[in-house]
Amino acid sequence: MVRAISEGLDDAAVNVSDFIRELEGLEKGIAKRDEEDLSLLINVPLGMTDMLSEYEEHRFRDNIGKRIPFYKVTCSFPLESFDVDLEKLGAAIKSAGELLTTLPETEMGGEGKIGFTLYFTSREPGDKIRKAVEGEGRKFEAVPFIERRRSEDDGESAPFEAPARSEDVDQLEDEIRGMSQTVRVDILKLDHLMNLVGELVILRSSFTNVSSNLRASALGIPTEILLDLDKSNSSMEKKLVDLRDAVMDIRMVPMGQLYNRLQRVAKKIARDLDKKVNLQFMGHDTELDKMIMEEMVSPLLHIVRNSLDHGIEDSKTRRAKGKNEIGTVKVSAFQQGNHVVLEVEDDGKGIDIEKARRMAIQRGEIRRDDAVSTEEILDLLFKPGFSTKEGVTELSGRGVGMDVVRKDLENIGGTAEIHTVKDKGTRVTLTLPITLAILQALLVRSGGRTFAIPMGSIQETIELTRDQIKTMQGREVITLRDRTLPLIRLERIFHLDPEQEDREIFAVIVGMASRTMGLVAGELLGKQDIVIKPLGDSFSKSVGLAGAAELGDQSTILVLDVAGLMMEAIKMGAVSKRA
Repeated sequence: MVRAISEGLDDAAVNVSDFIRELEGLEKGIAKRDEEDLSLLINVPLGMTDMLSEYEEHRFRDNIGKRIPFYKVTCSFPLESFDVDLEKLGAAIKSAGELLTTLPETEMGGEGKIGFTLYFTSREPGDKIRKAVEGEGRKFEAVPFIERRRSEDDGESAPFEAPARSEDVDQLEDEIRGMSQTVRVDILKLDHLMNLVGELVILRSSFTNVSSNLRASALGIPTEILLDLDKSNSSMEKKLVDLRDAVMDIRMVPMGQLYNRLQRVAKKIARDLDKKVNLQFMGHDTELDKMIMEEMVSPLLHIVRNSLDHGIEDSKTRRAKGKNEIGTVKVSAFQQGNHVVLEVEDDGKGIDIEKARRMAIQRGEIRRDDAVSTEEILDLLFKPGFSTKEGVTELSGRGVGMDVVRKDLENIGGTAEIHTVKDKGTRVTLTLPITLAILQALLVRSGGRTFAIPMGSIQETIELTRDQIKTMQGREVITLRDRTLPLIRLERIFHLDPEQEDREIFAVIVGMASRTMGLVAGELLGKQDIVIKPLGDSFSKSVGLAGAAELGDQSTILVLDVAGLMMEAIKMGAVSKRA
């Protein structure tokens, strides 16, 4: 009606009789029979479709079409450990089938607990599935299909009634045309497509090597043929870049999809804790690779839970401190270069650094007379089992399970940092790569080996002379524009032969979040698109390696994990914070 008025028509030009009838039906408690609702296909609550992401709904419909048996598990877990318990249950389900969605339950749990319903599919025998997922406080049951039968109310098809005005016809045509411009694609098909593009990237590098070898050879090939080959190779490179960017763009999804799931659970936790909290979500349109976003569900949920449970004070305490009795937890997402930064910030009581220091001394992490900085104390919160039950109360619970958060981040090449001020609040910053698929990297040689450094982590490269490298507290550093930066030598990290003293050397300045350091390399070989392949379980504990990549000459090189190298350097106290 508003659109009709804006186009100079009367609002009576729009036929709203169908909407009026629907509203009247809802007023009488009659739900609309929507043929697209999943409740008409399997035995799930009416309207559950609206609670699912687009991808989750697609997986439901795909499994329904294949008639794969559906199951659900309802459960409740304690607030202080629900994320760990939920992860274990999810792993058990994935070992037997496909986990489709995890939904919070407002009518379950009770005091100090939170309830969930997990829907999944499996072709395994029902008894085997039950044995894998059932446990104390869990209810397992099959979800039957709805057999469609002709009801007495169906009757004959209603005759087509032509719209009264031509504007209605135009509007319907626009809606139908808009529907036809969207298609849903299984994420596994996108992964396969991305792998094919990756193979083309490698093949294109091979063509470049062939062209260079032909030009350098003495075979007498006419110059015009070599020029045509170079032109074709250059044209193929441009088209391949367009194809790569298009496929990567398809994999990107807005953070709003994750926020919708996070908000439901966060509100439930706040209600159970009887705390007044204003939840804010910023950066809904910031895009992230679908696979990375799925990996971020558990870490973000854990951090938000900690902010609500142990960061935000109760209303009485906040009033006594002169604060607004309504606490604030803000989740923000924004792009920073080739990374996405997620921040979870609260205005709660913060972390008591002195209490954290005493706990670290009790655990034997540090000695009583050690000079340990605030950053190093906060980094200890990522140690497995750092917090005890008593420590959860005293330290706002930031150490409970934070080792799991860091592990999940390291798996995707991300980093985590904590900044806190007592009685002011805490901010946890997560820095993530936008995608894990095809990356542009700088190839370097060090210790006789070739490595790839993702360009998204590189700030600049500089040439060094031996006298520019200084030693400070037993660590090599350089001065760059009035800043002191630590240096990490790759040959020492990976136990390779040291570079010759008479050769020129370079420093690749890399940074993640607010940390910066220099990687020493003997030679810079140039930029190249690479496809990262996993190294396998045998190398899963290797520090500083993100994977391997194949070059156009069929050689294989190692890809450096800048985040992992930084974490290792922080342990050694060898990373600078940016001004």
